[in-house]
Amino acid sequence: MKLTLVTPEKRILIGQEVTEVTLPAYKGELNILPGHQPLVTTLVPGIIRYKATNGTEEAASISWGYCNISPEGVNVLAETVETASEIDYKAAQQDLASAEKRMLTETMDDETWKQLQDQLDHAKARLKMESIVKH
Repeated sequence: MKLTLVTPEKRILIGQEVTEVTLPAYKGELNILPGHQPLVTTLVPGIIRYKATNGTEEAASISWGYCNISPEGVNVLAETVETASEIDYKAAQQDLASAEKRMLTETMDDETWKQLQDQLDHAKARLKMESIVKH
């Protein structure tokens, strides 16, 4: 199956042949294998993993986005995508600390809380990439 992974600013993969894709979907992690039923879903901040046909496994941190699964493959449009080499881990740690502090000290409406939770999850996903690379 083919995987396309893009953001509004860049093309990460276009029609890459893969044997498996794992995505952070809205209701939990979604594992996609060839022959998966067609589906459109939203994505949350997390890690996308995919296995190329030569057996190599790759991963990237994504913010929110959308995924379309069809018989032709998997198409992902994410707001942001970062590979391990692109992530500024110090900045991600600062983002995490800032979001945690705001959640503990500020009063906010539901929409602001949701946005802050997404920022927190995105920072955690970016930091998780460091441990994935070390394996």
